[in-house]
Amino acid sequence: MTYRIAFSFAIVLFLVGFSKTLSAHYYPKNGVCVSCPLPNSDDPVLFTVNGKEVRVSEFTYIYVKHNGDKADFSEASLRDYMQLYINFKLQVAKAVDLGLDKNAEVQREQNQYKRQLSSTYLTDREITEKLVKEAFEWSKEDRRISHILFTVPETASEAETREAYEKAKRVKNQLTSDNFSDLAKQYSEDNFSKNNGGDLGFFTTLSLPYELEKAMYNTAKGQVSDIVRSKFGFHIIRVTDVRPAYGQVQLAHILVRGNDEAAKKQIDSLYNVLKTTDVFEELATKFSMDNSTKSRGGIRGWIGINKFPADFEKAVFDLSKDGAISAPVQTNAGWHILKRIKAMKNPTYQEVKGELTNKIKQNERFKIVQDTLTERIKREAGYSLDATVMKELIKILEADANFLQGRWNPENNLLGDERAIFTLGDRKGTVKEFAQLAQRSPNERFSMNPRTLEGAIDRILNKLVAQKCLEFEETQLDKKYPEFKALMREYEEGILLFEVKKQLVWDKASSDEEGLKKFYDANKNKYQWKDRAKVTFYTVKSKDEKLLKAIKKAAQKDKAEQVKTTYNKENAVVQSNDGTYEKGKNKEVDEMKWKVGSVSKGYSKEDVFYFTKIESITSASTKTLEEARGYVVADYQDQLEKSLIATLRQEYKVEIKEDVLKKLIKK
Repeated sequence: MTYRIAFSFAIVLFLVGFSKTLSAHYYPKNGVCVSCPLPNSDDPVLFTVNGKEVRVSEFTYIYVKHNGDKADFSEASLRDYMQLYINFKLQVAKAVDLGLDKNAEVQREQNQYKRQLSSTYLTDREITEKLVKEAFEWSKEDRRISHILFTVPETASEAETREAYEKAKRVKNQLTSDNFSDLAKQYSEDNFSKNNGGDLGFFTTLSLPYELEKAMYNTAKGQVSDIVRSKFGFHIIRVTDVRPAYGQVQLAHILVRGNDEAAKKQIDSLYNVLKTTDVFEELATKFSMDNSTKSRGGIRGWIGINKFPADFEKAVFDLSKDGAISAPVQTNAGWHILKRIKAMKNPTYQEVKGELTNKIKQNERFKIVQDTLTERIKREAGYSLDATVMKELIKILEADANFLQGRWNPENNLLGDERAIFTLGDRKGTVKEFAQLAQRSPNERFSMNPRTLEGAIDRILNKLVAQKCLEFEETQLDKKYPEFKALMREYEEGILLFEVKKQLVWDKASSDEEGLKKFYDANKNKYQWKDRAKVTFYTVKSKDEKLLKAIKKAAQKDKAEQVKTTYNKENAVVQSNDGTYEKGKNKEVDEMKWKVGSVSKGYSKEDVFYFTKIESITSASTKTLEEARGYVVADYQDQLEKSLIATLRQEYKVEIKEDVLKKLIKK
């Protein structure tokens, strides 16, 4: 039923408009909120439809959102838009009376939209914004780092973890300004970098685990960080260089695979062509051996730092302007010619905010946001742990040797226990839910550090609490966020509008043949053909001027099939197709003399000659119902909709509070 979702959302947009930011919808006039919930005394009823109230805040929000800069609050503008909104509310009222709001498919779509919309609110916006701004500031620099790594598996015991940390402390105490490289070669357990003195190259934001990235950007050039823990173990980091960020380059390349003399000769030949002619896309399509990019003219997307070998990366970022092409560059894959399509350097915060936000939501650092949100909801909802129930649960699990194993099936006494371990607002987390979650979460039980009963229980309990927090918060969104409530109302009513129109207007117009015929008979003069010409379009592949004249002359008196039969034997390829056009619908036909047998002057393009012949002309006439069906159905729908509105205005009582309306008018 995707069509209903798409169409109903389109209806919502049509009815209420669409602006760039929510803040513009809510604070469009000198910072005054036009939609925020107010005490009823400050937010009076503007009108009612079938007894359902529409308050000033709802109407002004919709009015401003739809009209934008034209929302001048003049009497004419307010009254015109209020009538449109009343018509909308009348149809929604009819949908409710028909029970369409109880339709299972409608409810499913409304719930699906609510989940999608809720996800944008179920986060700590302040912490998210802080992380995004932090990443933006860090993105202004690239930093080159070296490290000494002391590996610690995530499943390591407390003793193993402590031993690795003490080892890291001893090495850090030996560090001076000159011996980092030597100590890295001696002690680092990173086999990739230790032989290079721990050098890892340049990094930018969102390319390392968060704790390492924090240490990298919070350590001055030439200095050494504190000991940092990551999922790999303990690190000591030294910042060896800092430079303005390279940013990203959208790159295209031509690849010739191989590093032998033949490959070098071919890449040089292609490069020599590019020195004098801008045919990069054509050469990439024809000669590049990178099958994933050659069909796109060699474009391989956006390239950032630390993704490719140093020589390749240097060649990419040495390209000084859009369209610049590099000399051949050698890698293990073969030889490349690189072309810079465009570069992104020093973007503004607004330009990259969306991209950074999406990346952070996929990054492990987003757990900070989730944890902060959970703690806030716990405070607001009055989280309370039942120590007695928790103590009994721990005792049961202590006696179960399989709880810390990969496979664990809870006993029936746990699966039937509905006692609350904790309460949270109107929610509770039960022993049964804890057991079910633990069964589904083997990693939390045995794969994470510390691998202890206490640690496993804490992780599962925290996970269950976080889930219940989100469930509770979702029930509070319409109270906390006026824009959420408004958007949900718009979408829910938009779906109902779609359903009632479909049932009472669109389906009826399509299936009511008798009504459609009566409507056509009453309005047939509206559906008229203009003069129409049936034409034949000729294309002739030939350079012979005499032959072309002969073909045109033959076309004036003979049918197209005869012309093709005669002249396709004489070093020409003659093709034709036909069509019928009203006056004003085809420029080439319009420019001809409208007379049967008339042939256009024609024109040549790339050794092909084109001309047109008018075969017959039909005078203006009335379209039949079948010929005009699409237009007739659309007009019949308009009439049915107008009739529906008129009927609903008789069926349902509409009451406008004139005294309230007059207070909204700005003269």
